[in-house]
Amino acid sequence: MASWRHLSRVIVMQSFFEHEARAGDLEEILAYNLDEYGDKISDRAFAENLAKKIEKNYARIRELIKNHAPEWPVDKMDPVERAILVLGICELIDPEKDVPVNVAINESIELAKTYGDESSGKFVNGVLNAVAHDKTVAK
Repeated sequence: MASWRHLSRVIVMQSFFEHEARAGDLEEILAYNLDEYGDKISDRAFAENLAKKIEKNYARIRELIKNHAPEWPVDKMDPVERAILVLGICELIDPEKDVPVNVAINESIELAKTYGDESSGKFVNGVLNAVAHDKTVAK
């Protein structure tokens, strides 16, 4: 059974995907999705904080994707992979104190394997490891 934090990440990723597709308000989309699908989440604040961090750091996250996946223009990238990378990079650059870097990366890889295609896990792993090892990225 998946942990409530994993389910929170799934809902945040899906909410961000919807936000990009429909240009709706991320916090409103997240609140709706948490109400509909988050009955097993014991702490909604974890998901809400992730969404706020994504919004706060979005320009920097896009720049990190551009720098660490230069052969894949961000706007032409698979939208599911982009949403997973945004979530993963958000957790790397603005981490929760109790979420180690390897957990943030592994969670994103699992999301990519579940929601992406057969190469998504490797792609997400490569980009997130590059960001995690970038000495200019303050953690």
